[in-house]
Amino acid sequence: MSSVEIQLHRLRRHYDVAVKTYDKVSFLDLTHTLRIWTELKGPLQVHYPDFAGGRHFKTGMPCRKVQKASRGCEFIFSYMPGGVITYASRGEIFSGPELGTKGGDFTKGATIRISPPLLEVKNIYFVSKALDQPLIKALKHETIKQLRYEHWLGAEAVRMAYSRGQPELNRIAISREQIIKRVANTMDASHVANEQIQDSGNRFDEPIQKLLNYNVAGLPFPYFIILKIAQDILEVANRHLIAVPSKGIA
Repeated sequence: MSSVEIQLHRLRRHYDVAVKTYDKVSFLDLTHTLRIWTELKGPLQVHYPDFAGGRHFKTGMPCRKVQKASRGCEFIFSYMPGGVITYASRGEIFSGPELGTKGGDFTKGATIRISPPLLEVKNIYFVSKALDQPLIKALKHETIKQLRYEHWLGAEAVRMAYSRGQPELNRIAISREQIIKRVANTMDASHVANEQIQDSGNRFDEPIQKLLNYNVAGLPFPYFIILKIAQDILEVANRHLIAVPSKGIA
């Protein structure tokens, strides 16, 4: 059995447990397995070109009018073409520290479809001001691109703007690869968690820590994104990843 076959079986096993149970250890194992899939970019391109070289992977982002309307606001956008399918969701679809019942202007939401026992969630958004109806409608429609595997890993999984206690907001887009690597490296998946994240020197660690304060369908936001990444790889692999390559990977 080739290395890619082993990693595909491994990914499917950890995904199946994580999506059905929300077990934290399974999510750590799933994240660590995805860390390996970021390192397979080169071998997959050479030995599995139909999987890695075709534009099979979809990525999404908010449309331009939404991006313009959110300037100067704190926001979170995570557009997930095809949705995230889960069996084990619980609690609110999208919750966070600013999103309680004490008032304040904000707009939040997600597109959901319920087919018991499954829940599908996509197009998650939060903007720290009240938007009017035309913009709320626009929030639900993402701009979608289809990319090769390597470019998809490097495309944004989430973009956000948040306050550091200064007038200017910190705006950042975090790719799938960075989500995988930083969660793996700082949250016990591949390395022991760093208690001094703020001193790590990696610019993605602070915003990912901020995202941990938000929950989507009962999961901390970074783990929900991890679930979607695994789901997308497995979906494309089922259609385009040949079981035995012409030249095996040692």
